[in-house]
Amino acid sequence: MSRFLVPLLFAFSLLISSCASRAPIHANNWPAHIPPRDYFVERYEADADNKASEDLDEYLLWVVRFYEGWELYSNGWTKVTQDSLHGVKDPILAQEIKTKMDLIGKGIASEWPKNKKDRRIFTRHIVVWGNALVEAIKRDQELHLINRVLADVDGLVAYRVAVDDIKAERYFPKDAGDDVFM
Repeated sequence: MSRFLVPLLFAFSLLISSCASRAPIHANNWPAHIPPRDYFVERYEADADNKASEDLDEYLLWVVRFYEGWELYSNGWTKVTQDSLHGVKDPILAQEIKTKMDLIGKGIASEWPKNKKDRRIFTRHIVVWGNALVEAIKRDQELHLINRVLADVDGLVAYRVAVDDIKAERYFPKDAGDDVFM
C-alpha cells in the first residue's frame, strides 16, 4: 500500500465511528504493546467533565482502537510508529524516534477518545500529522517533524496551542507553485 494512502485511510476510518459493541477492556485483556491501562484510567478520572458524559469502557475502547485500529481500519498508531522507523538505519536515531512517537501516541490517545465537547485533539489533527509525517519521511526530516508534533500535542492539551492552529501549513508551508489556480 502506498505510504500516501496510509494517512488518508487512517483519517477516513477515524471519521467513521463503529457502533459494534465490545466487551469492556480490563487489565487482563489489555494489549501488552500499548501503554498501561492504568495510565489512561488516570487521565479519564482526572477529567470530570468528560467522565460525566462518557463511561470508562467507551473511552478505553477508543484508546485501544487508536493504537490497534479496528474493523474499519486495520492500522493504528502502532503501525504509524513502525512506518516512521522504516528505513532508519541509525539505532540511536531509531530509538529517539520511537520514544517520541510513543510520547505523541500517549498524548493523542489520552485526549482524542474523549467526547467532542471535552477534547482538544480531533481527527483532523491526526490527519494533518499523518500527512506531515509522510512528507517528512520523503524529505528525510522525520525527527524534526516528530519534535514539532510532540510540542503541539503537549501545547494543545495544555491550552498553549489553539485547536484551529493545527493545519498542514504549520508543518510544510505550501509553495506558490503547488496552487493550480495561481
